[in-house]
Amino acid sequence: MTAKDLLTGRDHVLVALDGPVAQLPGRNTIAARLRVLVADGRLPREVARTEDPFAVLAHAATIGPGTERAVHAQLCRLETELAAAARITPGVEEAFAKLATAGTRLTVVSDLAVEAVRSVLVMHGLDTHVQRIAGRAGPDLENLPPAPGLITAALREYLVPVEHCLFVGSTDADLTAGREAGVETVRHRGPGPWFDALDVARSTGERRAY
Repeated sequence: MTAKDLLTGRDHVLVALDGPVAQLPGRNTIAARLRVLVADGRLPREVARTEDPFAVLAHAATIGPGTERAVHAQLCRLETELAAAARITPGVEEAFAKLATAGTRLTVVSDLAVEAVRSVLVMHGLDTHVQRIAGRAGPDLENLPPAPGLITAALREYLVPVEHCLFVGSTDADLTAGREAGVETVRHRGPGPWFDALDVARSTGERRAY
C-alpha cells in the first residue's frame, strides 16, 4: 500500500505543523526575549541559560498569574512573527487537497498558539482543507508534545474510531505523542514529494478506546 492510499483511506488524519506542513525558523532567541519580562529578580540558573521558551513561561507561573499571562501573551506575539517567516513544505498543498477530495478530515497539531498556526495555514492557502487546529490555547503546558493531550482531544472531538485515524509527525516528540495517544503514527522524513517522504513501513501505534 502506498502512503497516499494509506492516508486517503483514513477518516481523520492529524499532521504536525513543524516539518510535514511548514519549516519554522529557529526559536533560539524567543526565550531570551521572554526573559526580560521576568528578569527583575534573580533567575534560577536553568531559566537564565535556557533556550526553551516554555521553561521561561513555567518560571513565570511561579511568580504569579499576572506574570504568567504577560509572558504567555508575549510568547504568542513572538510565535506569530515566527509563523510569518515559515516556509511551506513542498507538496503539502497538493497532498492536503487530495486528502480533502477523498473526504479525509484534517487536523494540524502544534505546540504553537492556535492563532500562530492559523496564520501559517491562511498565508499559504491551506486553511480551506483543514477542519481543526490542535494547538496551545493558553499557558497550560501539560498537553504539549511529547504528551498526547492535543492529539487525544482532537480524536475525541470527531468521535472517529482510532483505527480509522492516523498521525503524521517528524520529530521524536511528535512520534512519542502519537504513540501515547494510541493512534497509528508515521514519520514525515522529507524532502521530496510529500507522500513519498512518509515512512509508512515503520508506522507505530497502540490501539486505545476513546
